[in-house]
Order: sequence, then structure tokens, then C-alpha cells
Amino acid sequence: MNTKATLAALSLCLLLGACGDSPQEAAAPPPQPQASGDVPASALVTTTAFSQFAASLVKTETGKPLEVNGVVPPTSETADPIPVL
Repeated sequence: MNTKATLAALSLCLLLGACGDSPQEAAAPPPQPQASGDVPASALVTTTAFSQFAASLVKTETGKPLEVNGVVPPTSETADPIPVL
């Protein structure tokens, strides 16, 4: 009697395990780094915009490097410093 109950429980576990959710679509790829490799002009308007742009960059070892030659980050004498995390 105990063997039948155990066999029934194992069969139920096998059937429930086979009903798992398998994704039919591939997962979305991670966001790609900026295609042009240049700092956009909108990031150079304010110190906050520049900091937000820099924080949004994807960290990658294989992507195209960001072209920063000739880029002068904005500065402000009146804005509070942004904390470094």
C-alpha cells in the first residue's frame, strides 16, 4: 500500500515537472553601447546631464570605445557636487 502511494506521488511530481514554462522566444539582448562612439551634445549641456550620460554607458570589454578626444565636460561653480557611488 505504501509503495502505491509513493509511486503515485513520484508520478505526480514527474508530470508537474514536465509542465514547466519554457520560453519560446529568445531573451532580449542587452542594450548595445552607443553606435557612433561619440559623446552626444545633449550630454554636454549641464553637469547633471553629463553625469547621467556617463552612468548610463554599458560596461563592456568588447564594445567600441567612447571617443572623448576634444570633449570638455561641463563644470559648475554653483551646483552641488554629485556623490560618487
